[in-house]
Amino acid sequence: METKNIVSGVLVIGGGALALHGFLSASTGLINLGIAGAFLGAVIFTFKSSKYVKKESIENLLEPYKRVFSSFSDNLALGGNAIYIPPYENLPNGGLFIPLHENFELDLARLDEKTVFLTDVPNERAMGLFLGPFGASLVEKYEEHMEAPLDGAGSSAVESAAGSVLRTLGLARRVYIEENEDGFRAVIQPEIECEPETCEKAPCPICASVLLALAKATGELLLTEKVEEKDYGIEITVKKLGGVGEWM
Repeated sequence: METKNIVSGVLVIGGGALALHGFLSASTGLINLGIAGAFLGAVIFTFKSSKYVKKESIENLLEPYKRVFSSFSDNLALGGNAIYIPPYENLPNGGLFIPLHENFELDLARLDEKTVFLTDVPNERAMGLFLGPFGASLVEKYEEHMEAPLDGAGSSAVESAAGSVLRTLGLARRVYIEENEDGFRAVIQPEIECEPETCEKAPCPICASVLLALAKATGELLLTEKVEEKDYGIEITVKKLGGVGEWM
């Protein structure tokens, strides 16, 4: 139960009891005080909770971002889905790369933190858009929660840390990660609106943070294969592409 509801209930019940006592003892002052307390409790009950305000504010802030990156994807005709890159020398915080073509090549030696549009490559299939370590601020929160870096910690550590932090921040109710031979299946139950068709190429910060953390914790590049909205949440399937050394 929310704190505001508890406070409201105490004021209404206490105010009512005080007003009744004032009536029985013929004390106008107590009656007025009791009525005022009950009225204040009713007013507090109508307040929007902090959780509601937080959710509404976040969705309003994210809306322009969704439009911008959706436009990027459409106008640049990016054919590939998002690839999550674990940290290495050129990218200390890892990052998110969207290939120009579905049948892509990666040249991680040419990527760095200043890259946006990767075009200086000998093969057009290696071109694409680099979004930097998108979601990195939330990844830092996951590591603060663990009190340890995620490097090499594995998928179970990401599931536990991301689930706890996102639930505490009111951004998601649950995070579930299942590993298979070829990749991972992640289920996120977001508290804010998530658009699966957008998240395959330009993900929301919540989905991006979980997958970026997963890449860091496993040392694997992860290719987004499918993002779907299910009854139980947003289901994301990613494929393992191997470690950084295989793409240098």
